[in-house]
Amino acid sequence: MIRHLHFLSLLAGPLLGATATFLWESDRYGTTASVVLMISTVAWIYGILGVWERIAAWKPWVGGAGILLALAGFAGGMAFSLQGFFEAIFAIPGPESLEAAAAHPVASAFVLWLPGPAFPLSLCALGIALAWSRLAPVWLGGLLILASVAFPLSRITRTAPVAHAADLLILAAFTALALLYLRTDLRRTTTEPAFAAA
Repeated sequence: MIRHLHFLSLLAGPLLGATATFLWESDRYGTTASVVLMISTVAWIYGILGVWERIAAWKPWVGGAGILLALAGFAGGMAFSLQGFFEAIFAIPGPESLEAAAAHPVASAFVLWLPGPAFPLSLCALGIALAWSRLAPVWLGGLLILASVAFPLSRITRTAPVAHAADLLILAAFTALALLYLRTDLRRTTTEPAFAAA
């Protein structure tokens, strides 16, 4: 049951995230896209934590650090979703929103600027950890790393074609990961010496 829920989460999260991009209003999230993105973030984190738990069974410190990074990325996704939502319902232009955030630099750093990069960093870390642990093929780890580079570029430039390409890359990587998870439960078939797993 848990495996199937993780499988659905790993598919639903990136699929909803890709859908949100189609709902952008000009180069902004807008109300609808922000809500879909928020739901995507909630749906996604469950499956991602399940993957990191499998990695933690291989190396606890790697899995523990990955879980913290994933949660920070979750916080960033929620923060930017809510930022887009409130900008839209209160009709606040992007530059004014940034000026308001700049007036509260410490709070903005903790809410937006520090958690924001955590999501692509968590994708990169996940790709490295999966390939290193051999819980997934090296090509799948590489796909996640590539997605971690494409995602921030697409959101910084706010260019729809680049954003769609990044979303497609992420969706492909997580579809492959979800199918692998469903088939193997991401459990190692060989054991390492105790000192290597510490």
